[in-house]
Amino acid sequence: TLAVGEQAVIAAIDPAGTAPDAALRLLEMGFCEGAPVALTHRAPMGATALVVRVGPTTVALRRAMAELVLVEAA
Repeated sequence: TLAVGEQAVIAAIDPAGTAPDAALRLLEMGFCEGAPVALTHRAPMGATALVVRVGPTTVALRRAMAELVLVEAA
């Protein structure tokens, strides 16, 4: 739900526990609780790709995977 350019802090990864494999993949990419995160780009015309910066790393994600990351205001 972040707007482009908005920054937040990761509060939890897959808090409902519905996608353990995807949560593990996110952790491997650097998405961990307490890490700063920012949405840098959103694909045009309703496409599902997002580009986020987590710490010093820039990652492209599909919206379904990004929805597993719970964030709170920085």
